Amino acid sequence: MKPRLLVLLAAGSLSLTAGITGTKHDLSSAGPGTAKTTNVNQTCVFCHTPHNAATGASQVVPLWNKTTTVTTGFTMYNATNNIGSNLQGVVDATPTGASMACFTCHDGTQAIGNMINLPFGLATVTYASAGTTMDGTGKMLGISMLGKDLSNDHPISITYPSTDPGLVAKATVLALSNSVKLFGSAGSEKVQCASCHDVHNNANAPFLRVSMTNSALCTTCHLK
Repeated sequence: MKPRLLVLLAAGSLSLTAGITGTKHDLSSAGPGTAKTTNVNQTCVFCHTPHNAATGASQVVPLWNKTTTVTTGFTMYNATNNIGSNLQGVVDATPTGASMACFTCHDGTQAIGNMINLPFGLATVTYASAGTTMDGTGKMLGISMLGKDLSNDHPISITYPSTDPGLVAKATVLALSNSVKLFGSAGSEKVQCASCHDVHNNANAPFLRVSMTNSALCTTCHLK
């Protein structure tokens, strides 16, 4: 049984890597364009580590390899800063769950190579010359750098209402497979960044879980 389990785990790991390789989430020295590092030849290490990973509140996703991300100073989407918004879900005061993992890079406050455990043999991460997606210190630039003002972005870390005439029933969304996902405990499921985006799969760029053809991603949840 153990050999079979190891094979299955290895196969899963390879499939995830294959989904990242060559995309903008491939931050290795073989990655595309100006978003690559100059001295790291691994792909998964920028987010995950097999040993001595983050623990406690810092472990926002399994085997997390990032140093503590900044959790304060965010302006969330809410009814106050969106006049006339008929917002029924409850928004957290700061990004939570897997969304916080995204903002380890996408808030622009720390370098993409700010890891707990660097690849074996490396003392530091050095970066390619500054470009349009990352500066010379490894911090994000351009549209990928969402910053901390999220008041004009789709709400995240927000509970999906049990009843809302403008939304597909929560039970229907929860029953979907290979589609939009909700996260959290039963009864208080939330929309997070990973509800619409799959960091490991760029089949529907940019890392969307559902194609935007005919606005299919939007109408998975919104009745329009």
